[in-house]
Amino acid sequence: MFEYFPGNYAWSFSVNLAMMAGGSIGDMHRFLHGLHESGETATGPWADAWAAMGHQQEALAENDVKAGHLVTAGSRYLRASVYHAAGQRQLPPGPEKSEHYAAALQAFNNARERMPLPLQRIHVDSPDGILPGYLIAPDAEEPRPVVICYGGLDLSKEMMYAIVGHTLARRGITCLVIDTPGVGEPLRLRGVASRPDYEVPTAAIIDHIETRSDLDASRVAVMGISLGGYYAARAAAFEPRVSACVAWSGIWDWGATLQNRWDSPGRAAVRWFQLPWVLGTSTPEAALERARQWSLADVWPEVHQPLLIVHGENDQQLPAEDAARAYAAAGSADKYLRVFTVAEGGAEHIQVDEPDPARQLIADWLAQQLGAVPASPARLLAAL
Repeated sequence: MFEYFPGNYAWSFSVNLAMMAGGSIGDMHRFLHGLHESGETATGPWADAWAAMGHQQEALAENDVKAGHLVTAGSRYLRASVYHAAGQRQLPPGPEKSEHYAAALQAFNNARERMPLPLQRIHVDSPDGILPGYLIAPDAEEPRPVVICYGGLDLSKEMMYAIVGHTLARRGITCLVIDTPGVGEPLRLRGVASRPDYEVPTAAIIDHIETRSDLDASRVAVMGISLGGYYAARAAAFEPRVSACVAWSGIWDWGATLQNRWDSPGRAAVRWFQLPWVLGTSTPEAALERARQWSLADVWPEVHQPLLIVHGENDQQLPAEDAARAYAAAGSADKYLRVFTVAEGGAEHIQVDEPDPARQLIADWLAQQLGAVPASPARLLAAL
């Protein structure tokens, strides 16, 4: 992985993740190069640099709006949202983190108003309260298959949109990026922690899909990135209405992985304060105990839908061996494990070092499994 901050994995991973979501290394270098002498605990200067980065894009976007260049403005606002979101990643829960998150939401809303291909905001009733999401829909009259996209430990629906974009829509698939327990708005605005039984929010989401005439509830897939790979697998195992499953990280026993990292500190994308916040405990030690429930060792055999597991040979957060164990244990007759190698690129966690081949592979596999029909070039050009 490209380490913009040599020896500082968390900060360097954030840089790579921002690039994966459409950020510019030129923007980042202008604002981050002065942090090379800072320690990893210098969260204030880190967040300030990303905020300044986002504000610059917002100011330029406002100039574009005045000039009537709305599509360009939307692109800049989206980049600003990514930068504000990246800045809050390394901040502990509190007012400052909330302020940066609010800035990311506002920038994304500004971008959404100017996107040539519109996003539809939806609200799903669930046992955990309202789950907000965005539908990224192809231009079509008939109901289309839908993929529910789950973020990981700290990837909200806005970042998921920036990562996935219209990759699925171009293949005739509606994509639903949604904040669920322990993620995005439910966690940050209402204090809703994550839960191990992710078939519960998944059932609520599919209940909502079944009420809509624009979505084909008989063709619903789940996809989860990073820790979302756990959420997707758990959903597929215990929600029979799921038609296919993508684990964009093959997880075996997340609690054991965290315990190993605690006992022998290794590489992590965020600091330990994130874990009790997401899991709803008061201390990291209590969070580690609760995380024992996030094991798929006995769950993978219950996954019988078509399954794709995507992993990196040099994943420094979730061992590649875990993906192999997950693949071997999965009960699916139609299953595929794709491990990206160091030689070809994409060998790091969630292919953050070379994301597009994984992104396209996943979209092609889902289109095949769901029988999707791509939108015609004429329709795509008309929409743009």
